[in-house]
Amino acid sequence: MFENSLHINPYKLPADQHGWRGLTVPGNHKRKWYTVLHNDQLLVTALLLIPGEASIRHSHESGELSVHFSDEMRPEVTWNPPGVVHGGPVVKPSLSDAVAENLKKQQSALGTSNADITSLVEQIMQLQSQMQELERQLRQQTSPAPSPRVIVDILFPPFRTTIDDPNAESKTVTGQWFD
Repeated sequence: MFENSLHINPYKLPADQHGWRGLTVPGNHKRKWYTVLHNDQLLVTALLLIPGEASIRHSHESGELSVHFSDEMRPEVTWNPPGVVHGGPVVKPSLSDAVAENLKKQQSALGTSNADITSLVEQIMQLQSQMQELERQLRQQTSPAPSPRVIVDILFPPFRTTIDDPNAESKTVTGQWFD
């Protein structure tokens, strides 16, 4: 396959081996990509993630191995199995809304409009909301400072990616994902 080691500087690749992703998607979804290696067995892409920009939700037919650093000293390697949608902001349902809905259903099932129960439901909803806010603040305080990151994604044949993002038109791309 290769007779010599490869040493690739992504910034010096020819124009047809790099570009931007997410330019056609509303919002901050722009990522600079570089094709580091592409043959019949591997597609290796280096992506530059600028702070404030998000990925687009997508999946890969053969899965994806991804290597990146959360900060200078925290390397991460992730494996997204074939067909698993990943990337982009994850929308979490509100736990306080789910708890409130459940309590209201139970109250309706009991057929009561007791003021004490109503007050208790409201207090639980307020506590749940406060807990979510504290969790958000804790994540914010313990997250690394925003800085550009390089992510290396490794795909395997047939190199098919399906974009499955509510902000983007659904499409399937074979090979490098040009946008």
